[in-house]
Amino acid sequence: MTTQNPIEVARETLKQLSTRKLLPTPENFERVYHELTQTPMGRDNKLAVLLLRALETLPQDNVQAKVTLTRLRQVLDENRWEQAPQLIIDFLRGIFSAQQLAQSWGQLIQNLIKSWDLRQPDLPQHHKQSTLERVLINFGNQPEELNQKLVALLQNWNASPSSRDLPPPEPLPALDGADEAASDASGSWLAWQRTLAFALKHGLEPRLSDYPDLVDGLESLLQELEGIADDPSLNVFMPKLRAFMIKLELQSQQEGRLATGLANLLKLMLDNVAELNRSDEYLLGQVGSLQEILSHEPLSMQQIYQLETSLKEVIRKQGMLKSSLDEAASSLRALLDRFVSRLALMTDSTDEFHGKIQAHSEKLKQMPNVDELGGIIGSLMEDTSIMQLDLTRSRDELVSAKEQVEAAEHRIRELETALEAASAKVKEDQLTGAYNRRGLAEYFQREIGRAERTAAPLSIALIDVDNFKQLNDRYGHLAGDDALKYLVDTIKHSLRPADIVARFGGEEFVILMPDTPETEAVQTVQRLQRELTKTFFLANNDKLLITFSAGVARWHLGEQESDVLERADHAMYQAKINGKNRVCSAEDMPG
Repeated sequence: MTTQNPIEVARETLKQLSTRKLLPTPENFERVYHELTQTPMGRDNKLAVLLLRALETLPQDNVQAKVTLTRLRQVLDENRWEQAPQLIIDFLRGIFSAQQLAQSWGQLIQNLIKSWDLRQPDLPQHHKQSTLERVLINFGNQPEELNQKLVALLQNWNASPSSRDLPPPEPLPALDGADEAASDASGSWLAWQRTLAFALKHGLEPRLSDYPDLVDGLESLLQELEGIADDPSLNVFMPKLRAFMIKLELQSQQEGRLATGLANLLKLMLDNVAELNRSDEYLLGQVGSLQEILSHEPLSMQQIYQLETSLKEVIRKQGMLKSSLDEAASSLRALLDRFVSRLALMTDSTDEFHGKIQAHSEKLKQMPNVDELGGIIGSLMEDTSIMQLDLTRSRDELVSAKEQVEAAEHRIRELETALEAASAKVKEDQLTGAYNRRGLAEYFQREIGRAERTAAPLSIALIDVDNFKQLNDRYGHLAGDDALKYLVDTIKHSLRPADIVARFGGEEFVILMPDTPETEAVQTVQRLQRELTKTFFLANNDKLLITFSAGVARWHLGEQESDVLERADHAMYQAKINGKNRVCSAEDMPG
């Protein structure tokens, strides 16, 4: 209602009071009157005016405090005093809590996510996880202290390795502190006994199945553990437990020496096999893979399982090819035997024909008259014709044998090539079809040698798939595997035949680009990024864009493979920091 006639406004005000079922008090009349005239209602309460002025002087750094103050003004304007105390408390709490925070929660969470995704070679991911979990467990119920601790944790993560404060390892409980253990365990013997017995029974005993003497000793300790109820019995038990642990440690050391000895024997055998079979490329490929696995210390079961799977497939293919190769070699030997036999037969036939010629010659010398000449000539022509037929048949058989020998040799060469190709499969990554680290090392050394001879540029790119962990967590590992295959296929179709791509580990790949300056290599990788984003990758019917960050480095004379890879790795981390889906050159980085 916009009329300014006071009488009409007063009449309408009374109607509204009746409609709203409000008492016709002066306060209600005044409030409704100002609502109808759309005029501000002056605050007659001096306390409310002073209170608002005081609150408005406080810093309002967060949105929630501003919203609370606005609601408080409205409540005071409407004289709803019963709501004012709680709003004042909420306003002051928001102001003071914001002042006590070392950093706003929004900015803090953003920095935490960024630092968590940042790959730092000197700060493993499991260390980040353990330190973050420790802070959340200890301060999760104290928002202000949690804020401060998280800010300090991020500062520690982002500090240089020399100045970073790594938390000391948590001390293990000392076995010889019997008195302290007894005092700590006073009043809770049963829980203490059950915990230790559970650890020994289910954590240690299954690993001693091959050592009956240690199992007997452990069973004796478990029986004695059940009877511990005071300090003296604990003091008697602890030396026995310590002695058992010493035996266990000695046995563990013996197992380590046994494993090392077996590995050394296997290395010697592999070296000998490689030395005796330098011409068998298919065998050298398998030997080289085993040697590479054994060179990694300590060995991991994942490496052994991966090589076992690869070798099983290669050995199966090689078995089929080797059988065909043996058949071809047997056929070749049979043809050679036939060739030699035919030559011997030709020699015998020639000797027989030579004897007949001599006999005819003697008859001619002793021939009494010319009438017998026709018979001798007839016999000579018959023998010559037979000899000609034998020579023609032998020639045809030799030509056929030669053709069969050539075909067998060609088949053998094909099978040997196939064997070498099957052996080369151990240099490939089984998932993506790219080269593995062994294949990368072989090609890298070859290209380094060529670059040294020709002074041609050699560049590499180390690429890392962006947000790969999130893709795995959301869509599953099969989708992650398909994404890696999709990436490698795109790279292979976009590179030159002389370039190679190898899986360096996890979601990291290396592209080796011979005869390529660094600036051109950067452009090549940027072109790959554009090609990769031209099409969507489908994961569970969701359209995703696969991107990667890359670092490019050029090999310099005298550098080892690890040196140039390290420079490319630092450039790749810089690309991650710059916002992902970027390419950074090692030559442009300081230092």
